[in-house]
Amino acid sequence: MNAHALLTSQGWRGTGHSLHPTSDETGLSRPLLVSRKVNNLGVGKKQHKTSDMWWMNAFDKSLKGLDTSEEGKVVQKITNGGLDMVVKGGSKYVGSGGGLYASFVRGEPLNGTITEETSEKPTVADQEPPAKKRRKHGDRAESKEERRARKAAKRALRAKEAAAKEEPQTEEAQDASVKKLETKEQRKERKRREKDSSREAEREAGESSSESKKKKKRRKE
Repeated sequence: MNAHALLTSQGWRGTGHSLHPTSDETGLSRPLLVSRKVNNLGVGKKQHKTSDMWWMNAFDKSLKGLDTSEEGKVVQKITNGGLDMVVKGGSKYVGSGGGLYASFVRGEPLNGTITEETSEKPTVADQEPPAKKRRKHGDRAESKEERRARKAAKRALRAKEAAAKEEPQTEEAQDASVKKLETKEQRKERKRREKDSSREAEREAGESSSESKKKKKRRKE
């Protein structure tokens, strides 16, 4: 991409001028320069060499000094290696006497939330005795005769209530059983009698009404 041609097409006046269309006082006429690091200098002016990997050599020397001839034991024979020099140089912080970190107080570890399950069952002595039931009839103990009389009265009351509930049901059940036992001919005969009785009643009612009318006419005459 040609940046010079692109900016010129957008109204830029060329090299040495700002992006403002008429005045160079507004904006930057020169680009910002970024410094580049082309040397091996680190912090300050000391040359940093990456070829000397002293930490790796110190670990290798300490590992070579470990004696594992005895089973279950590891003994360090080298006491003047590179790692030992680091400890001696930083004895102010991590020395044998504790140094700066010795002023910290060690606290208790956090307790876990998982509890161990115990297989021991609680003994009879550990269990709480069952609570005593309250007496309904005062503080005096109820005798056997009184208890029997109370239960008999309760049973009689229940039987009476059950009989009162069953009385209307039994009458309805009897009517239903009578209807079920009737045959087809008996049912027809019963219906015929009911119709005859209703007709007889209507006829008697009509006769009584006609007689009453006749009596009224006679009285008027």
